[in-house]
Amino acid sequence: MLTVMNTVSSAIWAIFALIWFGLSNWTTIFVVFMTAMPLILTNVWQGTRTVSAEHLELARTFRMPRRKVLTKIYLPTILPAFFSGARLAIGFGARVVLVAESLGASSGIGYRLRQAADLVQTDQVFAWTLTLVALMIGLETLVLKPAERRLFAWKKASPA
Repeated sequence: MLTVMNTVSSAIWAIFALIWFGLSNWTTIFVVFMTAMPLILTNVWQGTRTVSAEHLELARTFRMPRRKVLTKIYLPTILPAFFSGARLAIGFGARVVLVAESLGASSGIGYRLRQAADLVQTDQVFAWTLTLVALMIGLETLVLKPAERRLFAWKKASPA
């Protein structure tokens, strides 16, 4: 299923969304979801494959309840992969939003970029592009990095 979702282009999802939802916010939401979710799910799936077999065997030996195995073994292993997938998904999602908004929205950064481009307002194109970049940097530094520092305080940083 993930292979199918990863294979279908965002442009194709946009066509389906326009047919199903018309020119609405649901079109953009659907296209971003269908583009971003496979990235996150693929990373989480790969994260589950890195769970230590020794830890699982130890949990079985101590008859650890399934819920504890999930929260104490799987979750700490999967969360870094989830954040990695989320970073990819946010970047791809932002690009897809721009395309979806430029094709069929009446508001948003993509709409404003298309409008400025149609009117050959280069300064506006740069301004809206910088706005998007600032939003993405803000999301990274104000939300994702602090959440990772808090959630993964137990992890040693690797030497860069």
